[in-house]
Amino acid sequence: MLWFGVPGGGYIGALTVLIGIAGVTSSACIYRVPSRPAWNTRYTLLQFNLTAGVLGPLFAAVVGGGNLRFLAIGAATMASAQFVLLALRLFRCISSDSLELRGTARLLSTVLKGRLLLRGVLLALGAVALPLLAAGPQLLTPNAPTGSMAGATVMVAALALATMAEIVGRYLFFVSVVPKHLAAPYIASASEAS
Repeated sequence: MLWFGVPGGGYIGALTVLIGIAGVTSSACIYRVPSRPAWNTRYTLLQFNLTAGVLGPLFAAVVGGGNLRFLAIGAATMASAQFVLLALRLFRCISSDSLELRGTARLLSTVLKGRLLLRGVLLALGAVALPLLAAGPQLLTPNAPTGSMAGATVMVAALALATMAEIVGRYLFFVSVVPKHLAAPYIASASEAS
């Protein structure tokens, strides 16, 4: 509707975004289980929605679905929020009294450190540096011409790198979680009884 200039396209687009956020949030809620302390937090909901917030504007820019300047700024802002969220999650795990959360922090800072750094580099390049480079002329002068072939190629590369960053992020999400021991609730209650 936006491409063809159909009246009401903006409203339908806003409704689509709201339904998309609800769908992503619903799918993130699946991972809010007490047996996985690293997942059972509001950060999980934010992480999933920020992934959509990063990849959505980049995809829209690639297909020409909006103003490159706003889409680049949106992707860069969401990626910056991803970095802040990653730091908050890691600091939460490091400073926790929970053995499982400290185990997650230990995995991310040792065995998975290279993949964590790879994710950061891919996200910085794909969702911050390249989109801002592609939208550079528009960032400086909002009335600058848009749609250059070089800018489109840069945005395709940005989307590819950001997608790889999010795939690595999901990999880290799944492999770094340290589950609670199944017998832990029973052992704790047994020690209290004695």
